[in-house]
Amino acid sequence: MEDSLQPGRAILEKYYEQGYRLWHGLYLAALADPLVVRALDFQNTFPRHPYFVPELHLDKSSGAELHAWGTSTWKPSSGDFTQQNPLVVSLKINHHRLRLAGGQISLLMLGWAYVLSQRWIELIPGARAMEYTNNSATLSDDGGGFKKTDSRVIDLGVITDEALRWSPWSVSLQTAKNLILTFRTTRSRGGRTAPPSYSTAAQYIADYAKYHGIEDQSRAAFAAALLLPARRSVSGKLCWLCSTWHNKPSEPSTEQDWPPWGKERDQLDRLITMSCNTNGIMSLLCSSFVDPDLPCNASGAWMQGAFAVMDQPEAQKPDVLRSMLSKRSPHLCFLWLGATLLDLQDLVIERARPVFYIIDLHSAAWTGTLMSFLQRPVADYPPNVEIIQRVDEARLMFLSQTEFQCEPPFVPSPPLGTIAVKDRFLEVQSHASCSGSHELLYAGWKWDGHEDVQDAQDTETMLLESSKATGHAIASMAVHYDKLDYDRCRLSVFTKEIFRWLRELDGWPVAERDYRYTRLDRQGVYGGDRLELGV
Repeated sequence: MEDSLQPGRAILEKYYEQGYRLWHGLYLAALADPLVVRALDFQNTFPRHPYFVPELHLDKSSGAELHAWGTSTWKPSSGDFTQQNPLVVSLKINHHRLRLAGGQISLLMLGWAYVLSQRWIELIPGARAMEYTNNSATLSDDGGGFKKTDSRVIDLGVITDEALRWSPWSVSLQTAKNLILTFRTTRSRGGRTAPPSYSTAAQYIADYAKYHGIEDQSRAAFAAALLLPARRSVSGKLCWLCSTWHNKPSEPSTEQDWPPWGKERDQLDRLITMSCNTNGIMSLLCSSFVDPDLPCNASGAWMQGAFAVMDQPEAQKPDVLRSMLSKRSPHLCFLWLGATLLDLQDLVIERARPVFYIIDLHSAAWTGTLMSFLQRPVADYPPNVEIIQRVDEARLMFLSQTEFQCEPPFVPSPPLGTIAVKDRFLEVQSHASCSGSHELLYAGWKWDGHEDVQDAQDTETMLLESSKATGHAIASMAVHYDKLDYDRCRLSVFTKEIFRWLRELDGWPVAERDYRYTRLDRQGVYGGDRLELGV
């Protein structure tokens, strides 16, 4: 009799093939149809995401970090903000991350980082206002002409003195080469110049992008700027490509679609709040690599098939990988664009491969991302049902918030098999066949404000299931099984972790003793051993 916990070769090969075909299809689709930056939708993305409000209560006890607290509301049925050590940005030639002519994404990203920071200052109580320093780039008021030079030349066009002084055009970067700004100024208001508001700076960027005809680069740079806090959590240094042109800029664009977040300031605030939630962003990015609908004992084989494709050199190219993952999770495409522009993809893959990341149900709810089997509704059972699926037992235990299942499991995949209702807790017995639906519903968010004032956002109930990550499986193709490790797949981390979450603290039913003593315990789950990853 075949062991249900440890599937045979045929079952493992079946799921390996599914993962391989799906991701190979994504690879071919990425080659045929690369990501179109202009199609990115910042205006309508994640309308359920909460956003910072001026009345935030800030916890400053963590030294270099600020924490803003809030309370989410769920129903069972129908910031890393400031850093003592800032991110150091330097410039480098011939390091192409996006195939867009001109190579000005790095400078535009600095501009958008200012916009996001300035708006953040307006939102956060007690935040220190921005001030200009004495550092500046070399200025060359030569009437717009270009001279051959080894330095990086940036043509600003016709601008005001205020726009000329504004960061990042006048920034002094930590780099071996200097920046030279060429410009033609118009009348200034005179007097001492203060740093511009976020909206004024956004207009400066719009004017610059229109002058050079590089709106696509500016949208890509905005996506990268949103991921800078996540990048800072990985490393304090970032090396970017630098502009090297000395010719007349391209003809100005006749189209303008600014700012990227549209007319609603609340949408910008949503994107800023999401940007500060670095754990949430990493959780969202990692979710693109898993399928929470696969049984736990097959997920390892599926992921081995997926990474057999993604580990190929051609698929590792940032442009290709970016398009693959954008097609896999279309609603996260701008996050993947920003992540690959900032070289975050290797870290994400490093965490996603062994499923070593936090499953953030808040970010899942706010963005409509399927991250865990817990997000699926419990099946409808007839009255007095005696046997239910073990996955529904797990969902009911989490919805009931039993003592040992208050937090979601560390893996997204569901337990396999069935279980007798009489063997489970009263919470499971009472809800297994009762009338009405049982599903995890997100109802809203409230920030903790000063003097206990709370600002309610998103009070409308939303079903926490949303769209499943899509695929482009190819039916007719050769599948290479050389990357399938049968031994590591037979009892992967998915199976070990989900049964640990279910049984470790509150005991095993008699019917599952064989699982514990002859399978899981022998594999080191309950002996204190470090789990062997199955992918």
